[in-house]
Amino acid sequence: MLKPFYRNSLLLAVSFLLSAAVPDAANHDKNAREPMVITSNKMEADKLGDKVIFTGKVVLKKDSMTLSSDLMIVLYDEGTKNIREIEAHGNVVVHKDGRIALSNNATYFSREEKIVLTGEARIVENENQLGGEKITLFMNDDRSIVEGGKVLMYQDKQDKTSTNKKRK
Repeated sequence: MLKPFYRNSLLLAVSFLLSAAVPDAANHDKNAREPMVITSNKMEADKLGDKVIFTGKVVLKKDSMTLSSDLMIVLYDEGTKNIREIEAHGNVVVHKDGRIALSNNATYFSREEKIVLTGEARIVENENQLGGEKITLFMNDDRSIVEGGKVLMYQDKQDKTSTNKKRK
């Protein structure tokens, strides 16, 4: 009976801490940031509001993006108390619009709405894969930059009989 209470309390505490990053509903406009929800097995707060550490099956959900990892560190801006950046470590997986990005580490930069993946970083879409030393995902622009990378793409084979028929 204690576990569900603890998990719900944890979710409530996370929502409260992350509320600093969410603009007031009265001031909501097209450029306003959407709320994010983080769930985990455990949460620790350092200097309440400066740094929060999530461990164990950590999942961050924001709009159509989901980021999961073993450990996540949320860092706040000292002046505004808004989220400055989020570090994710261990088995990092980012899901967005049918694409999956995987790495050992990731850093989400709140202002720029970008995620930088390092450590065996790769993007998978269908059977195609992009890999690199460093991959930067721009969440608003739906684009990415791969540094020191390689591409593995599959192309459908054409049926030889249909190709020969077209030549005749």
